[in-house]
Amino acid sequence: MKTNTKGFTLIELLAVIVILAIIALIASPIILGIIQNARESSMARSVENFASSVQTAITSVMYDTNYGGGDVTVDTTTGKATAEGANGTPVEKEPSYSGSEIECTTITYDKNTGYLSMTGCHVKGSDIKFKYDNNPTSGTKGAAVRETA
Repeated sequence: MKTNTKGFTLIELLAVIVILAIIALIASPIILGIIQNARESSMARSVENFASSVQTAITSVMYDTNYGGGDVTVDTTTGKATAEGANGTPVEKEPSYSGSEIECTTITYDKNTGYLSMTGCHVKGSDIKFKYDNNPTSGTKGAAVRETA
């Protein structure tokens, strides 16, 4: 009598399923970590792009023919740069930024050195905060760095 030897046994199929489950258990945290790192890196690049557009707005204010030479302040929500004009009217420039909405706790600009410092910056809807400082002697050196809690 001839026996049918085609196909897999139930034990063989269960062994394959168990092996695949083990691989999935090992790979899932790794993949989730990669996704979280990519998200965080994307937020950091958004903060850097926002800082660049704020710097451009500040420069635009300072090169405005009506600029009075005083301090430039920056709105922490919109990034709008404002200074007092020579004739007493404010000179304002909005940053040209179309990325994720960024809010910062503080944004300071030193007109003598040209250094921009931002702290507590986060993409709206996220609780991860970044700091940015384009001073070459600072720890961040022009890159958005996650703030420690």
